[in-house]
Amino acid sequence: MISPSMLPETFTRQTVTLTADGQGGFTTAWADGTTFRGRLSVLPVAERLASDKVTVYASHRLYCNNLTITEEDRVELGSRYFEIKGIRNPSNISEHLELDVLEID
Repeated sequence: MISPSMLPETFTRQTVTLTADGQGGFTTAWADGTTFRGRLSVLPVAERLASDKVTVYASHRLYCNNLTITEEDRVELGSRYFEIKGIRNPSNISEHLELDVLEID
């Protein structure tokens, strides 16, 4: 577990919801979920991540204590939003998570 003093910011996990639009399609919206404490670090250009055959870039790394979150969710910090590009559980001990995220313009 990361010390609370090392997690200075409050984030909100958001999940996508689909609602029928009455014309055979769907509209999407983001619903707020749980809040959690974390620390956001900018990745230098040289460390921005590319993985697998499809290039997936991350602009930041978010450190937080272990929680239930998936790559289909997104993270809100005030008026800023981040897509989750990867989730790591260092050493597989479920102590904390490292989320690779991409800021959405």
